[in-house]
Amino acid sequence: MVNHNTDTIPVSGDNVFTVIVAAGSGTRFGSQVPKQFLDLSGIPVLMRTIEAFRQTLPEAVVVPVLSADGMEMWSAICEHYGYQSPAVVAGGASRSESVSNAVRHIRDNYSVDSDTVVMIHDGARPLVAPDMIRAILSRTRDAGVKAVVPVLPLTDAIAARTEGDGSVLPVDRASFCAVQTPQSFRLLGLAEAYRRAGDAVMPDDAAIMAEYGDAPIMTVPGHPQNIKITNPNDLEIAEIFLRNPVPYQV
Repeated sequence: MVNHNTDTIPVSGDNVFTVIVAAGSGTRFGSQVPKQFLDLSGIPVLMRTIEAFRQTLPEAVVVPVLSADGMEMWSAICEHYGYQSPAVVAGGASRSESVSNAVRHIRDNYSVDSDTVVMIHDGARPLVAPDMIRAILSRTRDAGVKAVVPVLPLTDAIAARTEGDGSVLPVDRASFCAVQTPQSFRLLGLAEAYRRAGDAVMPDDAAIMAEYGDAPIMTVPGHPQNIKITNPNDLEIAEIFLRNPVPYQV
C-alpha cells in the first residue's frame, strides 16, 4: 500500500489512539466528491492518511471520523480497493463536535488512563511524515507534558486590520506561527477540556485545550510537506511532494 521509513525516531504506539477527522463535505474544494476521498497517485487521500499512522504506530488504534454520507462513500471505496478500514465513528455538525464524539467513543469502548495519548489529525493531510508523528508522540510522553502541536514559522508578511478606515498595520510575524496536525494530547485532559467547552466551536483542538484545558501547549517543528488538501491545486502539489519527499527535521 504505502511504505514509510519509521526507524529514525523509535517510539511505541501502545496506549495511543489516532483520531482521523474526515467528516467534511468538500464544499470549499468545489468537488462533488469530498477531498478526503479523491485519488492521490492511485490511492484515496484518506487511505494514505490512515496508512501513515498504521504503519508508523502499528500498536495504536486508528479512529476515522466520517459524516453519514461519508461513511457510505468510504464503505464503497474500501470495497473497491479491498481495503480493511478501522472502525468508523460518526462525526458531528462541526469539527469540534466530531472530535468530541471520537474522544467519547474511545472513553466508552476502551480502557484508558492518565497516560493514554490521543493524536488528532486532519484526514486531508495525507503526507504526514512518520518521523514527525513519532517526534510529536515522544514529546507528549515527556514528564508534565499534556499537549503538543507541530508549528511552522510564517513566511508571508501579515497585518492587523484597524477599526474605521479599513487601513492595516504591520504585525511582527516572528510572534506568530502556522499550526499543523497531528495535535497530540493526554486523552483525559482533552476530554475534560471538551466537557468544559460544551457547545463552543473552536478552530482546532489546541484552541480547545488552550481555552478550556489546564495545560500549556508545547510545540515541535512542523513539516512544509505536511499540507492540507484544500483546493484542487493542492493535489498537484501533493503529487510533486510524493515524488520528491524531504526528510523531517526535528
